[in-house]
Amino acid sequence: MKKIEDFKVRPQVNDTQKEWNHKHAAKIYIHNSVFMSSGFTTGHLCNVQCGDIFRQAVAWPNLDKQHGPNVAGVSRAFQKSSGLRLDTTTRIMPGAGAVPDAGIVMVRDVTADAAPVADAEKIRWQVTLESRLETADFIFPGMEFEEVLVRGSKRSFRIISINSATDGVAKFHSTETVVEFVGGGEASVATSQLKISSVPGLSKQVDELNWLFEDFNEDYDPHAVLPLQPYGIVIHGGRGTGKTLLLDRIAASRWGRVVWLDDETKANTVRDHFKTALESRSPTIILIDDITDIIGKGRTGQKAIVKALAQGLDDLAARMQQTRTKPKVLVVAACLDYITDIPEELQRMNRFLEHIALPVPDAQARKDILASWDLPFAPETCAAQVSALGDRTHAYTAVDLFRVQRRAAKAARQRTGGRKEYIADADVKQALREVQPSAMHDINLKPPTVRWSDIGGYSEVKTALQRVLQRPTNLTTNLWKPSKGILLYGPPGCSKTMTAQAMATESGFNFFAVKGGELLNMYVGETERSIRNLFKRAKDASPSIIFFDEIDSIAGPSRSGGGAGASAGGGVQALTTLLTEMDGFEKMGDVFVLAATNKPDSLDPALVRPGRFDQAIYVPLPDAPAREAIFANKARELRFTASPTTTANTTGTEGEGSSNSNSNSNSNDSSGPGLGLDLAELARETDRYSGAEIAGICDKAFCGKYGGPDADPMEVIKAAIRDTPRGVTQDILMQFDTWRMLRR
Repeated sequence: MKKIEDFKVRPQVNDTQKEWNHKHAAKIYIHNSVFMSSGFTTGHLCNVQCGDIFRQAVAWPNLDKQHGPNVAGVSRAFQKSSGLRLDTTTRIMPGAGAVPDAGIVMVRDVTADAAPVADAEKIRWQVTLESRLETADFIFPGMEFEEVLVRGSKRSFRIISINSATDGVAKFHSTETVVEFVGGGEASVATSQLKISSVPGLSKQVDELNWLFEDFNEDYDPHAVLPLQPYGIVIHGGRGTGKTLLLDRIAASRWGRVVWLDDETKANTVRDHFKTALESRSPTIILIDDITDIIGKGRTGQKAIVKALAQGLDDLAARMQQTRTKPKVLVVAACLDYITDIPEELQRMNRFLEHIALPVPDAQARKDILASWDLPFAPETCAAQVSALGDRTHAYTAVDLFRVQRRAAKAARQRTGGRKEYIADADVKQALREVQPSAMHDINLKPPTVRWSDIGGYSEVKTALQRVLQRPTNLTTNLWKPSKGILLYGPPGCSKTMTAQAMATESGFNFFAVKGGELLNMYVGETERSIRNLFKRAKDASPSIIFFDEIDSIAGPSRSGGGAGASAGGGVQALTTLLTEMDGFEKMGDVFVLAATNKPDSLDPALVRPGRFDQAIYVPLPDAPAREAIFANKARELRFTASPTTTANTTGTEGEGSSNSNSNSNSNDSSGPGLGLDLAELARETDRYSGAEIAGICDKAFCGKYGGPDADPMEVIKAAIRDTPRGVTQDILMQFDTWRMLRR
């Protein structure tokens, strides 16, 4: 059958009785054959247009043969509400999907010459009216319920708005829909302003959103030059930063009809939603919780949906320029990263140009979030516990904090045998051990538990690193710029990693430790993506330190062009990405880069110039105090009594697995068996050994190879020393000296 769009309006067959039948009031009955051939769906939306009249209704097949194929059956209630007249030619077309649910229904008492309903009586009228709405099933603004009877009194009511919209149609749900009464002087919709309330930890971002929303709350002079206005806004940020929460707040603003696009949305549906929004007289909010669900790589119809979104946003801008009136349509999408997840064609003017980043909350934001919850802390210590928890949860998102408080509450129940008790500090510590911050997800994070006092010797190295992050207090403060990065170079096994950890601990920064080789990937672009992701995570978790161990594996000549083919090209791109990220540190906040290498002469010169790695610090073989500290730590670990001639602090070295104790080595361990070690002599015996080699000597000394259980520990360790060759030769040390001289 030929597709028919223009229909004659006739009364519904079942709407001939004296009282209007609200059960079918929102339905438009269309001849069954036309219904099928024209693409209508039973119970879904259809668009009704007659001259300047545009309304939505519910499409329904007409199985009664009294009406011809070009006749549409319309209820009297819908005719009165919409202004349609019988026998007029009306265009009816399929609409955009299923009928939305009614969230908030605003109803006004329109009884003539009647006093307002008393507050004590409102609940009775509301219950009775809800029963009428439930019978109607599909409801619409303008629908009237005349002579509703309650305890002998009759009143008439009219639906003013549904979900803040003054047109459209919605489905009533007795358990979910809220009915509210408005007085004669109140607005016909719940709110006329697009604005969301403050969110703990996101006050700055909410203010920025509300500033963007002001464009939708203003009416421009029709003769003025209209500004270019993007109708699309992107909210992006890591997992758990509050994207969905903000979308829910926007949906709850009651500014307009809300449409959600999800992973089941097709390109045609997107086009229909934009078309309906453009033609509607009331505001519309189109929300996309995760835009990659509908336009992500590999998604069926991805290109078609991108095109539909672009066209829809362009149509909104074009309508504003053509009619000199601004369409009340807002489109907000959420994603993890604006640059990566939003295609370039959607980042243009009038499309998703505006974007707001949600950062991982800083200390004050975390405290605000925690304070907004009713946490089961003791009242007298609640403020102090909230402040302490906020200070110690760097890189934790709001979702992470929620998980922490749940785990802490669980730990409290376990500690008290199931009794309801306040959360104690021990419970919080247990929860923090179990909950890893989202910003550190998939990153090789080494806890920063090493302090400067844990590292014996290396006074020049420690002093140089301590100065890096110290802001000067003299008159040059305004001219001071912090270093972007420091390169630690020296022989292998000389505490470069532990030194970096100590710097992170003492500064209070989060610590990201990665080996250069871990970032390499055979697939094109994946190494660069890993580097960008690492810097983004560090920024989200700032203040933070990124430590690149073995940086020569991604910044050496073999990676920057010494190879051939794809490998060489990939190396160039990886190095370029690293340089780009470091050059962009003005925007990165409190992110500092440390790198370590045993091969400084193999690094690309572009990496070690000022402005990237501003300083190169030589970490030599451990001196005598440092060697004593390593032996002192092992003496404590092996429960020996250390008898040094000099004071030495315990230390950690690469490959050592130290306990990071702060005990001084000249205090005897009373738990030991009484066997002493002369640390000074052992330090002399291990001159020009690396820290890792000394730790290895102690670990293998008592494996049974060098004596039985009654052997003298000093002699056993000396035997292990004699059996361990030095791994760092004089030639290797001279190479470091040569490189250092060439940099001067």
